[in-house]
Amino acid sequence: MSERDPDSSNEDFPATKLERGRIFAKTGLQVGKNYAQYLADRVRGKGGEERKRNLNTQNAKDLFKEFARLRGTALKLAQSMSLDTGMLPDEFMEVMAEAQYRVPPMNRALVRKQIRDALGRFPELLFDEFEGEAMAAASIGQVHRARLEDGRPVAVKVQYPNVRDTIESDLSLARTLFRRIVKGGPIDDYFEEVRARLREETDYLNEADNIAYFADQYGGGDLVTPEPVREQTAETVLTMTFVEGQHLDAFLDTDPDQAARDHFGQLLWDFLHRQVAHNHRTLHADTHPGNFLFREDGRLGIIDFGCVKTLPQAFRDDMLRLFRARMEDDKDEIDRLLRRLDILQEDMPETTQAEVRDFFDRYGSLIVEPYRQSSFDFGDPDFRDRLQESFKEASTLRQAAGSPHFIFLNKALVGLLNLLVQLRPRIDTTDSIERLNTALEDIDGRPVSPRSTS
Repeated sequence: MSERDPDSSNEDFPATKLERGRIFAKTGLQVGKNYAQYLADRVRGKGGEERKRNLNTQNAKDLFKEFARLRGTALKLAQSMSLDTGMLPDEFMEVMAEAQYRVPPMNRALVRKQIRDALGRFPELLFDEFEGEAMAAASIGQVHRARLEDGRPVAVKVQYPNVRDTIESDLSLARTLFRRIVKGGPIDDYFEEVRARLREETDYLNEADNIAYFADQYGGGDLVTPEPVREQTAETVLTMTFVEGQHLDAFLDTDPDQAARDHFGQLLWDFLHRQVAHNHRTLHADTHPGNFLFREDGRLGIIDFGCVKTLPQAFRDDMLRLFRARMEDDKDEIDRLLRRLDILQEDMPETTQAEVRDFFDRYGSLIVEPYRQSSFDFGDPDFRDRLQESFKEASTLRQAAGSPHFIFLNKALVGLLNLLVQLRPRIDTTDSIERLNTALEDIDGRPVSPRSTS
């Protein structure tokens, strides 16, 4: 077969700061137009809750439409917005959740060109079978089913053109917006942290290394991970063994019994704690429903290893010390650690320090609540409501606080909590507490006081 592709075409993937800035501006104008129409209707007595819900839905649809066109960093923002954190109206959640699974894919000709440019040959010459229609499309790339010549089923992730080129322009626009709504804090350090992870996430050779690491450390037993196929992988094309399973929404649609909910919830809970307590301190930091598969054989599939964060030793250790201080209600130690972790800062006004300290005291107490007993029910509606209320309150804080390393630790933790409140399992916390205590003993020889967990 000829290596020339007569049907290749250039799709509209705006990559320059000017092009993407125009799209952002256009979207802002459309949202403003929607809001102006709502205000006009309200003056005429046509406001009301239903009209407001319609406004939220229309604004969310307009935002998602343009984010889906922009892809890259912009669509990553949409995915973050789709987390049910209580920071946005429910209508936004419903529309933005599409960002996890439904993004307009590249056409087949462009897919073939991307694979040829990365691997030297068109897919029909590299694979025994290759499905030209994407099975999933997300923010950075899309995934195709294929089969190797040795018969193994694989998933082939193909990156959209110019994605790396969009990182700087999108972050520049986001930084401008961020500075308008947030005060203080090491904002440049936050954006440098996000930039570093995004650049890693757009390097599929790096993701192949991440897959190999997690397969080695956690694969087998109750967890299933893919394995990289190195000879069919490059910086913009990643081939990995295929993992079967249902996403969370499809699993919940089967009306699973409590035992099944408990089983998979336990696997999710234990997986995070194994990572935090591990000497390597390396986290699968993209904990959202699209990255976990609920399998008929009872094992949990874990996919998408682009967003991985290795916590610095000192930061991880201080986080464990803060967990211990929360469990023991040691206010002096909590204060010391909040300052070491840059949550409380010397140049903050006293009123701001008091506000931040009060929020983190209540939020921290909520986070450690499951560990104060040997089992915990994530189906408890009171806990779910308090958790969502804390997320809403966090969105009202205008003070940037905390080490940049919190960004992806929080992404993993908040993502886990949201998965669990949807799944509603009863969790046995014994093993997780033992793992955290073992890590604390390695740090400074002192676990959580036994009376704190009784």
